[in-house]
Amino acid sequence: MLEWRDAMSIDRGALDDDHHRLHELIRHFLALPGEDDQRLRAVALLERMRDLSFRHFEREEKLQTVIRYPQLAEHRMQHRRLIVLLGDIIAQVEARESAFAFGYAKGKADQLLPFWFMDHFVKGDLPVKRYIARTPGLMQALCR
Repeated sequence: MLEWRDAMSIDRGALDDDHHRLHELIRHFLALPGEDDQRLRAVALLERMRDLSFRHFEREEKLQTVIRYPQLAEHRMQHRRLIVLLGDIIAQVEARESAFAFGYAKGKADQLLPFWFMDHFVKGDLPVKRYIARTPGLMQALCR
């Protein structure tokens, strides 16, 4: 997975903190072995990703509403799909009575999570950066 870099910064504040934490959670998930005894740790990491994503998406959509981001509706739909996707991944990794072994489900998640993060980040989040730049101090005011 791509290393976190300063060039990935959007607001130098709460959104960047969220992105960095999500990035780290994905890296920790990817580092887990595919053995069944890691299932509970994997599910816990995925649930933390989902919870953080949900809070992050709320914060991001609030900002996008304030700055009148023209792609807000599409961005909001992406967020809803991503939350559903994370729920599906959690269900597959958590399932003990599945036709698929934990290692298989984790392997699929290992492929999907970095793609999901980078694809949404590059296509959905980075374009917002120029709108945020037009309103300095906005993120600090919104996050109080």
